[in-house]
Amino acid sequence: MAGVAAARALSRSGLSVAIVEGRDRVGGRVYSVRDFCGAPVEGGAEFVHTNDAEIWPEIRDAHLAVRACPLTRNSMFNLGGRTLWLPWILLHPAVWPSFAILRQIRRVGPDDMSARTFIERHGFRGRARVMAEMTLTAHLPGSIDEVGVRGLIEDRVLNLETGSYHRLASGYDTLIAHMSRGLDIRFGFTVETIRWAADGVHVSANDGRGLSARAAISTLPFGVLKAGRVQFTPELPESKRAAFTRIEAGPVSKVLLQFAEPFWPRWLSNLGCGTGPATLYWPVFYGAEDQPAALTAYCTGPRALRLSKLSEGEAVDVVLADLQRLFPKSNPRQALIRARRIDWGNDPLAHGGYTFLRPGGCGARTQLAAADTGALLWAGSATATSTIADTVQAAYTSGLRAADEAQRFLGALQN
Repeated sequence: MAGVAAARALSRSGLSVAIVEGRDRVGGRVYSVRDFCGAPVEGGAEFVHTNDAEIWPEIRDAHLAVRACPLTRNSMFNLGGRTLWLPWILLHPAVWPSFAILRQIRRVGPDDMSARTFIERHGFRGRARVMAEMTLTAHLPGSIDEVGVRGLIEDRVLNLETGSYHRLASGYDTLIAHMSRGLDIRFGFTVETIRWAADGVHVSANDGRGLSARAAISTLPFGVLKAGRVQFTPELPESKRAAFTRIEAGPVSKVLLQFAEPFWPRWLSNLGCGTGPATLYWPVFYGAEDQPAALTAYCTGPRALRLSKLSEGEAVDVVLADLQRLFPKSNPRQALIRARRIDWGNDPLAHGGYTFLRPGGCGARTQLAAADTGALLWAGSATATSTIADTVQAAYTSGLRAADEAQRFLGALQN
């Protein structure tokens, strides 16, 4: 999304622009799986977050239908016992101490701390602790020791707790396809080396291809950058390398499951799990008529890491056993038609699902985005600071920002 948004903006200004893409498709971690159950299932980005997401004008321009997913009133939770409608969970007195957590998070002072330290300082115990851990990490692919509380605030992650959610009915990839129409995209171009200077950039692929330009925008996934999969010449400045240590690309995986018929309530749009191998379960076609009975098991952080160490068949077995625990009167294994795992942590062109800030990480995204490497500029969801971090809308806004920077840079070169 970042590359497409930037390239389209620059092309519309009359510049010659090319996108180099390591995959055989456009979109990156926007990935609609179309060969699973006869209708698109999201293997990557799932939702349009909030009613004021910056990509809504693009969705309307493409005339794409959306389905609302009311995650609050149509949610079930499991904190280790019975799976219940969320309001019934909240009626239990053991959960009540967690009600103030959003207010307590916003009151965190200038000294950052890990989610674990925050939880222990506020004395959360039992079910309240499980709820607190879910609040702090359910949307982030990190453990309570890795997630920084001030970074969570800076990244606007709390907006996800109360904001609206929508799915693109035709698949998220249709938005990318609409925006990328007419752009020059070089597929299978896996970048190996980037040589940057004050007056130009040259990128080399692992198959020997190369491309030079007066300016370039890196939209490489942060996990690829942090893993050192691309060599920069000269070496990136200390400010960029410091940002690498304060931002983390966490593991995310999904197990897609199709069943003969649903064994979950028809009204269910979301199931949050305080324990078990999956963080959340989503009925894929909530709000749609005459669609397959499909669930997505969404796994983040340590849960995704544990699942990635198993074979695909073993991972599916673990998830099916968990569904049996969550819905003890059902028989998920017998009803299963097909399953597929998508593991972004083990994807060589992603090296992680998305990013979060470690304790002390505030300001790192600004460092990563800074135009301090000559003709090489920076975009991508990990560089965005003006909206909810590391979402599709974050990638989009970062691409537009970098396109403006590129135009100013090229104008300065001409002058």
